[in-house]
Amino acid sequence: MIQAQTRDSSTSLDSIITTADSLTTNDSLNGDSISFSIANHKSDLDAPVEYQAEDSIVMDLPNKKAYLFGKAQIVFQDITLIADYIEIDFDSKDVFATGIEDDSSGNYVGRPSFDDKGKIYEADTMKYNFETKKGISFGVLTTEKDGYIHGERVLRDSLENIYVKDAKFTTCNLPDPHFHIKADKIKVIPRKQIVTGPANLVIEDISTPLFVPFGFFPIPEKRKKGIIFPTFGESAAFGFNIRNLGYYLPVNDYIDLQLSTDVYFRGSWRAALNARYNRRYKYSGNLSLETSRFRRGEPEDPSFQITSDYKVNWRYRRDNKAKPGTTFGANVNFFTSSFLENNSTNFDDVISTNSNSSINYSKSLFNRNLNLAVTSNMSQNLGTGSLNLTLPQLTANVSRQLPFKNFNSDNKTLKSFMRNLGLSYTGTFKNEINTGDSTLVGSVGELFDGNLSVNAEQLADDFRNGVSHTIPIATSFKALKWVTVSPSFNFSEYWYFRTTEKTWDDTRDTLLVNNNVGGFERAYSYGTSIGLSTIIYGRKYFKGDGKLRAVSHVVRPNVSAVWNPDFNTGEENGYREYIDSSGEAQSYSIFENGLLGRPTRGPTAGLNFGVGNNLEIKVKSKKDTANGGIKKVKIIENLNIRSGYNFLQQDAYYLSNVVLSGNTTILEKIRMTFGATLDPYSWQLDSNNNPERFNELAWISEQKIGYLRAANLSFSASLNPDAFKRKENENVNQEELEFVNNNIEHYVDFSIPWDLRFTYNIRTSRTPLQENTIQQAITFSGNINLTDNWKISLNSGYDFLNKKLTFTTIDLNRDLHCWQMTFRWAPIGRQFFDFGIAVKSSTLQDLKLNRRRSWFDF
Repeated sequence: MIQAQTRDSSTSLDSIITTADSLTTNDSLNGDSISFSIANHKSDLDAPVEYQAEDSIVMDLPNKKAYLFGKAQIVFQDITLIADYIEIDFDSKDVFATGIEDDSSGNYVGRPSFDDKGKIYEADTMKYNFETKKGISFGVLTTEKDGYIHGERVLRDSLENIYVKDAKFTTCNLPDPHFHIKADKIKVIPRKQIVTGPANLVIEDISTPLFVPFGFFPIPEKRKKGIIFPTFGESAAFGFNIRNLGYYLPVNDYIDLQLSTDVYFRGSWRAALNARYNRRYKYSGNLSLETSRFRRGEPEDPSFQITSDYKVNWRYRRDNKAKPGTTFGANVNFFTSSFLENNSTNFDDVISTNSNSSINYSKSLFNRNLNLAVTSNMSQNLGTGSLNLTLPQLTANVSRQLPFKNFNSDNKTLKSFMRNLGLSYTGTFKNEINTGDSTLVGSVGELFDGNLSVNAEQLADDFRNGVSHTIPIATSFKALKWVTVSPSFNFSEYWYFRTTEKTWDDTRDTLLVNNNVGGFERAYSYGTSIGLSTIIYGRKYFKGDGKLRAVSHVVRPNVSAVWNPDFNTGEENGYREYIDSSGEAQSYSIFENGLLGRPTRGPTAGLNFGVGNNLEIKVKSKKDTANGGIKKVKIIENLNIRSGYNFLQQDAYYLSNVVLSGNTTILEKIRMTFGATLDPYSWQLDSNNNPERFNELAWISEQKIGYLRAANLSFSASLNPDAFKRKENENVNQEELEFVNNNIEHYVDFSIPWDLRFTYNIRTSRTPLQENTIQQAITFSGNINLTDNWKISLNSGYDFLNKKLTFTTIDLNRDLHCWQMTFRWAPIGRQFFDFGIAVKSSTLQDLKLNRRRSWFDF
């Protein structure tokens, strides 16, 4: 026997044989003749076997064996075997590996680990043949997808299939798992499926009555089609039900489909189709179509009701790298007004009063000098079911052109004036309709049926459309070194294909009839202005060791003179007259219902003025050492005051309302926004105690700034901003991680101990000398970890006007290591609860318990 002592040695089998050959070929050692000639030995394997050991390698040439001690490793093709002790038989091509018992602790260490193309198997002892690629192991732990297989004895055939005796299959990663599926026999077909014989569920080493004659668990590397297992329940209103029964179908590598349905045994149902698509660096999104039909009561009951609802949700995002210069995106959310009420228990859905959708496409041409855009928008009131639909809006924009950008002159003012002189163009076509969601859905259905009703035909007549052209010309230059002067001229033209005609109905005497008249009409307007603005800086520094070190105040005053001629008369400006019952002529504009504006009403020659402010301080801070221990604190981020004066105002109220607005951040966490509108003129009560406005400034007659017409104040904060940071996790794929980050508000993160978010709004609008109308409400949501594994969440609000809590949900989440329990309860208004306990792993996602009781079940 020859022993070669090594330390972290790494070599191939051929090099070991060559080295040993110089010592042993045809020689006698200790009087023995060596019958095994390494030099003449040729391996039948199609690839070299490389091996190494940290302690030592012992060569037994007579018996054609090698013994590796101390963190031994063998590499053959895609296979890597690591153990504390490995024995190689060169003749039979067998490898035996085992761990050892630690002398100091008595623990079994250095267990064999077998890595086959990234698939790792661990065992107490292991035997493998490199030629037949068969193996047998004892005391095995291996992984398949996100599952773990424990077995007393494991056999591996040449096709890489694995046969396990006395097996446990689980998704718990502990050595003694919390639960497992116990089976006498398990067969694993790698990257395809796991098949078991008779098996039952064991929880905390206690066998449960849940028994199956066989088990089938797909573990494909790629997505596979199959049935989605439903949940079962009972509803007082709709009877026994099967929910979320579905079928999953991967269309290709980029698109998959999911069909699902709810079936209620008293005649109600829901059906949905969801398609997802994702192609890296190209596009991503989803399309969801859903419809439901709910029956409440029996046909003979007076309260019998059938409600049909629809939902369309479409999201599409094109990657910016896919096609530079072109963008396309869609975010469509259409519901019938009762859809969320009948189908959703989500807090955000229930409190929603509006839904907005948009589809947009844009393209840049001629080095981004011409930009074309097509957009479609929809605003839906979920309370009333009313829709405002833009279908479509086309916009062409020519970016600002500077024809004299290379102009030179010794006069700096003239040079700046000419170089900054530019013009641009914006053309817009807009088509819009106001209707109800039921009318729209019914009309679309009739369109497919080919049987249009009167209402559906009238739907097309309700569209309003028009075209506008805007050409602004502007420049800027410096005056007196600190003042920026900005002259501008603006020309607008309006085209309409349907206008308004008013007539007096003599038969009913008081009814004014509005008629839509077809035909092309155009109008135009223009105006000019010149603005002056500057920035004034004020700073005050404080000496000594006080905490306040400096105050900085920035003031941005601005004033502009505006002139617009009177486009309020004349047929060329779109004004017509009708004769009322008294025989007097009344003027009106045929463009008063125009979508894109109309010529300005009345002449304007006035001044608009305002001032912007922001205030900051610098304080000494022990926590902030990056800037010499000085920290900048914003007291007022933005405070604006603006008003105007029109010298040609026809009603002699020349001074406009004073508007104040601002925002700031308190303690770096609380966002505050505020605003107010003041009427500068006097108000008095007439003989009937009704407020009446007088053409006299309140400052002169009453020594007050004015009367408050409207005010608003809001606070919002997230007191733990870490809750909204993007999640990073190496244990999930990029698609799953992107889904979590796009729905961060619904993600339960046990690593964040607490989170609190709230929004408080108060607003008032009033007529002077009358009682205020104050609306105020607060919404809040938050969660806290009661322990490392218990988290409680609350979503609620309070309506101060109605003096009651708004829709409220309470959530409990329990992390059970390999399981997770969720409980959601809505105790107020639309009451419901939803309880679920399920395995976290997607491999055993059907191993779950759900109990749900919706608001209509109580």
